[in-house]
Amino acid sequence: QDVALIREQVPNLRYISPRNQLGGFRGTNNVVRGIKTGAFNVYGDYPEIINQDPMKISSGRFLNQLDIEQKRKIAIIGEGVKSSLYDRGEDPLGTYIKIQGVNFLVVGTYKKRSTDGDGEEAQKEIYIPFTAFSQAFNRADNVGWMAITANDGTSISQLKERIVGVMKEKHKIHPDDLRAIGYFDLYQEYNKVESLFGAMRVIAYFVGILVLLSGIIGVSNIMLIVVKERTKEIGIRRALGEDPWSIKKQILLESIFLTLISGMAGIVMGALFIYGINAILDMSGPVDMFLNPSVSLGVVSGALVILMTSGLLAGFIPAQSAIKVKPIDALRTE
Repeated sequence: QDVALIREQVPNLRYISPRNQLGGFRGTNNVVRGIKTGAFNVYGDYPEIINQDPMKISSGRFLNQLDIEQKRKIAIIGEGVKSSLYDRGEDPLGTYIKIQGVNFLVVGTYKKRSTDGDGEEAQKEIYIPFTAFSQAFNRADNVGWMAITANDGTSISQLKERIVGVMKEKHKIHPDDLRAIGYFDLYQEYNKVESLFGAMRVIAYFVGILVLLSGIIGVSNIMLIVVKERTKEIGIRRALGEDPWSIKKQILLESIFLTLISGMAGIVMGALFIYGINAILDMSGPVDMFLNPSVSLGVVSGALVILMTSGLLAGFIPAQSAIKVKPIDALRTE
């Protein structure tokens, strides 16, 4: 009734998926198959939940509308459940598992990526039809919570107050009671995280600019020392009539080369660091927030352009110093 009422009174909603949950996660064992047992989260869901909580069906199928209408006692299990209750290489499809003493037929298995850093536990969940859950575990028409998604172009943050208002009115809850109906706005939380990462990017750019400036100063000092040590050579070349621009170009090219070598070493070290992060994430289970960290080719190309420009800037003062050397003074230099 609550779901139907929300659909009727709140427009621009794409999915409404009521859910009940049977907690076994980190608790007592609630699922049995033969002599093997395990503690897993069991969800009573509608088929639409796969659009809100994406997962890859690795074998068999997911829930469908007939499962809901006929209250079929079927289950879709995660790869973690499969590895806990089945022997290696054993096919779970067509077998039965016992959830809180009730038999359910396994019709599918899934793999799912975690968004909260607990990739392993995301695979240790079981999905059964909402209606079968209610019947098997005496939940009647009760709904534990609902997953609600707005249409494209509509923010759920704009609709949540209306949804809560509809529920308060139906269940005769005082409008000022803020604790009677709880909700979690994933979009709002995402914006908080995005703001945090935005601030971190600004700090990273600021630190990067400071590091780049210190690098430019370092390369410039090195090139000044190089020019000083080659003063006699420069004087001889000037005395033989070499164009000052040729000397300046050589100093600038050496500066660019030195900067590029240092920069490329940094890029390689960064790539190795990202490779290491990927390896660590793969071992702990994939997490959407940190899925396949990488640096785009555009960023690398931009970094190379910045490095070349920095090399030019770093070599400019030493190059100017080189062409100001008078041949007669340079030849006297020991």
